[in-house]
Amino acid sequence: MQENDKALQSFLIESDENLGQLEQDIVALERSPQDSERIASAFRAIHTIKGTCGFFGFTQLETLSHALEDILGAMRDGDQHMDLPHATALLDGVDEIRVFLKRIHNDGKDGDPAPQALIDRLHALIPTRTENEAAPSPSQITQPPTEPAKPEHTKPAVTSEQNVMPTSDHSSPEKAEPEITSQQQAGKSDTTVRVDVMLLDKLMNVVGELVLTRNQLLQHTANQNDAQLVNLSQRLNMVTSELQEGLMQTRMQPIRNAWSTYPRLLLDLERKTGKRVTPVLRGGDTELDRSLLEAIRDPLIHLVRNAVDHGIETPEHRRARGKPETGTLTMSAYHESGNVTVEVSDDGAGLDSDKIIRRAMEAGLVRPEQAEQLTEQEKIRYIFEPGFSTADTVSDLSGRGVGLDVVRTNVERIGGSIDIKSLTGRGTTLKLKIPLTLAIVPALIVRCLHQRFAIPQANLMEVVYVESDRLDKDIETVHDALVYRLRGRLLPLVDMRSLMQMGDRETEKDQFILVLTADQQEFGLLVDDVRDTEEIVVKPLGKLLKDNPCFAGATIMGDGRVALILDVKSTADFAGVTRHERKLRHQENPLAADTQPIRAAENYLLVRPDGTSGRSAISLSKVSRLEEISTDRIEYSAGREVIQYRGGILPLICLDNHHDNRPDDQDIVRIVVQPTEFGEVGLVVNDIIDIVSDDEAAMQQNGKTEGILGTGILQGRVTDFIDCDSLFKRFHGTHGNEDSNGS
Repeated sequence: MQENDKALQSFLIESDENLGQLEQDIVALERSPQDSERIASAFRAIHTIKGTCGFFGFTQLETLSHALEDILGAMRDGDQHMDLPHATALLDGVDEIRVFLKRIHNDGKDGDPAPQALIDRLHALIPTRTENEAAPSPSQITQPPTEPAKPEHTKPAVTSEQNVMPTSDHSSPEKAEPEITSQQQAGKSDTTVRVDVMLLDKLMNVVGELVLTRNQLLQHTANQNDAQLVNLSQRLNMVTSELQEGLMQTRMQPIRNAWSTYPRLLLDLERKTGKRVTPVLRGGDTELDRSLLEAIRDPLIHLVRNAVDHGIETPEHRRARGKPETGTLTMSAYHESGNVTVEVSDDGAGLDSDKIIRRAMEAGLVRPEQAEQLTEQEKIRYIFEPGFSTADTVSDLSGRGVGLDVVRTNVERIGGSIDIKSLTGRGTTLKLKIPLTLAIVPALIVRCLHQRFAIPQANLMEVVYVESDRLDKDIETVHDALVYRLRGRLLPLVDMRSLMQMGDRETEKDQFILVLTADQQEFGLLVDDVRDTEEIVVKPLGKLLKDNPCFAGATIMGDGRVALILDVKSTADFAGVTRHERKLRHQENPLAADTQPIRAAENYLLVRPDGTSGRSAISLSKVSRLEEISTDRIEYSAGREVIQYRGGILPLICLDNHHDNRPDDQDIVRIVVQPTEFGEVGLVVNDIIDIVSDDEAAMQQNGKTEGILGTGILQGRVTDFIDCDSLFKRFHGTHGNEDSNGS
């Protein structure tokens, strides 16, 4: 009985996959009716479903599948081509098959008879053969029919593909197709295995507990003199990290799994709106956690519907504006700074910021005097407000004011963010930033009084150390709000003590400012101390803290105590960072407050590569961490310097290439840790000077010195700009084959 249940479950899973492939093929064939590969793929998918139905005795589902197979078989034989009536009928058949599969999943039976009206409709679309066509002569079998060859003159690329495929059914396709399918399945079975999702979730919870135990053990052994215990804990750390990484990979799925239904959705939207849309999907192999993939399905559907209904114009309007009648909807995904970025772009009319702000004032969301101080970007973001809509009429697609509000809420619920850019007449782009996973995340541990907090590193830009004697000078009060003058600009500050109602901040002790980013805004978080970076296991909050907007969860530290995880976006909103930032922007430049962003375009880490007065700049976007290590930790592998770092081996690159000349009495080495395509690499520098913005630079490209992008003037000093990519490629080209255990 158990084996039968497993077989039925496998049937449902495989049928759902084949049905998804069939749907994609049908949509594609409506746009390219002569695509022989798509026809063959669609036929194989429905043939597999029909054949398996007979094995389980699902006669009603088999009857319906047979009707779809007949019409696809006629297309494969060249007797029929895909058009709108055929595509509509086939898609209706796909929807009906899904109803049958759901019924089988719930009851184990296919239930009601197959819809005869739909079957008759499908059969009516199959061309009737004459007697001579029904029994082809040998000459007809040898010579391909002339009618299907007509597209050769209009679509030569398709024709070449068609020549590979048989144009008729005279070679016993019923026997040939199962053979192809079995070969494909055999190839897949050698490299893949199906695992229950519940089992993966259970294993993920176990690994999370293992990570907590690992952290506790490492903290316990940090001050121990037992060398064997320390070695065993380091080994456990390495094995745990490998297990964690491997299990995380099993939960990763390509984002194309979420995109598979969008061509069908676009086809339905085209028919309802009368618009023409060409989908462009890029980066479908980009992977993210399965739970997050499910969480963004609905938000992406909202964005697609919104783009077609509000963004892309009708063919008549596009033609009048000098655009192609067919609009383009582009969906792209890529990895960026430890997150997955998903962009949905259209080439439509764009957003009218004036219309948006008028609707916002009518709804009481903003006062007229406030609206005058808003930037174009701030005006546009009102479309994310609950109940907000610019649609003049309410349709079954939009106009109710819930779409984009739902998108933002769902994205922020999983720790992501959404940004929007629009150009009038040229289109709109919505960018979603989503974490790779929510289970185990890297975080910076900070202290405020005697309480520890975890800050996700994805939101951390930099850490600024402020000495006690400079607190009153560097930290100012503007419009009753704390600010810090960071490299010539005012940065809004949030005092952690005040936020958590822990009392007044101390001015007699050194402080740390965490420069955080949330929803395209930067602000500083003032804390008492910065401890270390750790990989933390996210635990849900209890009932007493669930409604607190500043916390996203909790974690258990190495000593067994609980640390709260800060929700950076909610903290910024709760502290009124947006309001303070707008005031500061007006304070700094009242004439251009609506146009000047507060954020610098690019920041650089300024370092001294050797013992001389020379200076070099490294793009801050390429910096992961800054470390100070003892020289006795440096070891050698294959003739190069390495250290044991975070459970692995970190190769070291000396920026001046003169590590042999390092003074014997030097006890501390400063390292800039940077992620590369080869893994993490530590860049050894003599000193870390400052962080500066690129608006102070005037770089001149030279391209003559390897590892140097160019030379410019920063803070009145000649500075070399480091070409990290070139430096690392040269390094790994020289050493990459010498040590396979490197990062």
